[in-house]
Amino acid sequence: MTQHRIQLGLISAAAFLITVVGIIAMVGVNQANKRRHETETLLYQLQADAQGLNANEWEAIARLEIDPDVQESSENFLNEILKKAQIIHTMQDRDGLVDQVQPAASAYISAMQQEFAYISHAQLAEARELDKRLVDPDFSNLDQAIREAISQFEAESQHSSRMALFSSIGTLLGCLAAILFLTFRFERGRNLQKNNVRLQELVTQLSQSQGQLSHLAYHDSLTQLANRALFMDHLTQCVNRTKRHQDYKFAVVLIDVDHFKTVNDTLGHSGGDQLIVQIAERLNGSIRRYDIVPLPTEPTGPVRQAGNDILARLGGDTFAILLDDIRDASDGVRVAERIQQNLVAPFSIDRRQLQITVSIGIAVSATNYSVAEDVWRDADTAMYRARAGGDSRYQMCDLTMHAAAVSRLKLESDLRQAASRGELLIHYQPIVSLRNGCLVGFEALIRWQRPGFGLVPPLEFIPVAEETGLIVPIGSWVLREACSQMRAWQLLFPSEPALTIAVNFSAKQFIQPNLVEQVKQVLVETQLDPGSLKIEFTESVAMQDAERTTRILGELKTLGLDTSIDDFGTGYSSLSYLIRLPLDILKLDRSFVSRMDKNKESRQIVHTILSLADNLGMDVVAEGIETVEQADELKSLGCQYAQGYFFSKPINKGSVEALLKSSMRGADKCGTMTELSTRFRAAQPALTSIS
Repeated sequence: MTQHRIQLGLISAAAFLITVVGIIAMVGVNQANKRRHETETLLYQLQADAQGLNANEWEAIARLEIDPDVQESSENFLNEILKKAQIIHTMQDRDGLVDQVQPAASAYISAMQQEFAYISHAQLAEARELDKRLVDPDFSNLDQAIREAISQFEAESQHSSRMALFSSIGTLLGCLAAILFLTFRFERGRNLQKNNVRLQELVTQLSQSQGQLSHLAYHDSLTQLANRALFMDHLTQCVNRTKRHQDYKFAVVLIDVDHFKTVNDTLGHSGGDQLIVQIAERLNGSIRRYDIVPLPTEPTGPVRQAGNDILARLGGDTFAILLDDIRDASDGVRVAERIQQNLVAPFSIDRRQLQITVSIGIAVSATNYSVAEDVWRDADTAMYRARAGGDSRYQMCDLTMHAAAVSRLKLESDLRQAASRGELLIHYQPIVSLRNGCLVGFEALIRWQRPGFGLVPPLEFIPVAEETGLIVPIGSWVLREACSQMRAWQLLFPSEPALTIAVNFSAKQFIQPNLVEQVKQVLVETQLDPGSLKIEFTESVAMQDAERTTRILGELKTLGLDTSIDDFGTGYSSLSYLIRLPLDILKLDRSFVSRMDKNKESRQIVHTILSLADNLGMDVVAEGIETVEQADELKSLGCQYAQGYFFSKPINKGSVEALLKSSMRGADKCGTMTELSTRFRAAQPALTSIS
């Protein structure tokens, strides 16, 4: 009897020890996974800080200066990157992992500090060279190190979860074996009942521990929503299901909070986290389990019940909804509209009311996908297209949109290298005097001879150049090339007065702090007389900062240049600003010219603009002249100059020289509008161009 009791005691102690060890192991794995999730969050934040620092660098290069706001923001980003990199390094050391993030972050910060130093001293060429040689590679290395660290932590989390599962199963089996042995040893039913109760408690504890580990591995720690791993797993299942069932459809709704960085900057990360949690709660009320919309073919019946819809937080301010087993694309649109409605009411964060909007991209399986990543890519493309259209919008992705996105990226990549490859060129549109019918100058217009595509129209690549900031180096190239070419023509074809060249300046060019110095340097290098250069800009440029515009124009006029406002009448500038601006020329937009002979209102507007310019001491250049009637009408109204297809399309360098060789500038060659148009055409018989 005593021997049996000793055996029972030893077995009970062993079972208890196995249980304690198993629970301790699971708690340890739980804590390790929690640390890894915290580190992953820091990695995503580090990646966002690096992208923010990169954006500041581009803004500084575009503006050729680092203003106090950019300086402060950049220092904050630098401090945050260093701090997060150190925390990540400490956590990786604790887990015995090799850290590649901190060295990459240090290298990237060092390169960025050097580049900002160049920009601060207006050393643009050195900054660009450093950007190409060191900053971009270091940024790519940092981004790659972050991605590899995230993958490493995810792999470790999955490995730990599997080990915890095996440990739990081993503990459970050990306890079961021990309890079974005890069951056979106990002679009384009362003891057997107690052991059964204990077994149930152990099983419950083990099940709870396993559930907690599984939840941590596949859910976001802040919102408790599904994380990226779980979302992509479900998305993969949906893609595979479409291959087996032709009538099965699903959709991905990708949501990104507009201007979330402003919330973090204003309320701090704690306030941002509170907002994310509240947004998650509202999004949870936007999925289809609340739909009660009847099918068109079943007007009295309910909509078929939603499948396994899943809402996930993918990191930062990005959420995604997987709509399983939908009827058609309208389900995705309905969810997007409900999301917009549910987010209209203000959010309360630390007793402050915040109004937020989101941009939404939708990808539907009807476009046929083979892997989950393709669905994700198209939803992401649609979301960025929605954001480009303004805040609080949604956009459906289709194959056309995807093809357009790929084409846009290829165009941007080719455009970045166009200047170095010698693909950019200038066409020149003649400007004539309506008073005597003589050629007085040209407007320089950029063109792109893109390999494999031919001559690309400006409307296709100029907006891309504006968005990417490439318009600044391209504009500088156009200014230098046009001035150099005009000086060469003046030497080859001297005349009195000398020919002039008009060059357009974009908004991004106009905000450069050393714009006047750049123009002055080009004039010195090309030896072009300042009176032969006319600077053109639009009304929208002038209205961005009227006081600064007035100052810059005054400095340009001090150099001896003429200033011109382009497309006058199409913008929103006020007459009070127009009077204050030191302008020499108004360029009358072609839309007014084309309608002069069709309605009296347009003719009266043209007459009013001409009278206004005359009272302000300005000349007027009418654009878009296409008929002799338009030319004669403008001449009768007192317009001084004109350009348009009636005289000539924009022409290349060779055609200009052929035109000048024909003595178009001679006094005996000036005449009526019809005679002038005929002479232009005779001088350039083989002309082909894109306007």
